[in-house]
Amino acid sequence: MAHLIETIRNSSLGEAILELERTHELIVYAAISAQNEIGSKINTWGSDLKRLEVVLPQGQLLLGKSTEKLVELINILATTERTISALKWFETLYPNAFLRECHSSTSDDTGGNDIVLIEPKSEKVIVRCEVTDVTSSNPGQNGKEKKDLKNLGCSYALPSDGVDRYIATSLEFSNALKSEKRKWKSLHYRYFAHETKCSNQTVMLEIVSA
Repeated sequence: MAHLIETIRNSSLGEAILELERTHELIVYAAISAQNEIGSKINTWGSDLKRLEVVLPQGQLLLGKSTEKLVELINILATTERTISALKWFETLYPNAFLRECHSSTSDDTGGNDIVLIEPKSEKVIVRCEVTDVTSSNPGQNGKEKKDLKNLGCSYALPSDGVDRYIATSLEFSNALKSEKRKWKSLHYRYFAHETKCSNQTVMLEIVSA
């Protein structure tokens, strides 16, 4: 099954960032063009946009689909923007790292994550990261935190494997996840927040032991 944005594998961080940014730009321009074509029918504006199919230049850069619903594009593009911000931050913190895999709109590989970085010579995994663009200020929203922790292998304890683990997310969701109001005494982990300084206010939550 084709994905909107295909997985990036075995790439430098710089090359991956450039490819994702250019692919993101292609999709945004296609979406804006499609919106302009439907006009402004006030009485059916919501239902028209909900069903709007955007034509895409499949095969260019990382584009794996020829069409996609606008509402799906919005969600995927928001996550892609978080992914780009995370990669830029990683490029600064781990300048010698190599990107083993990056899934901005696809399911992770078995035993993989949205972003996995390795040490080039030894090919040892040094970073695992899940990316999400949750707009809620509720830490339990859609069970997303539990799912991300499970994918990162942190459901019951943090592995002692020397791998740095992160959740890249929105400012509002990061504030909810690290809120002092949570019942931290019953949890085995804590979050250390890193600001990416990107315009979309992506926050990198490093997962550490309690």
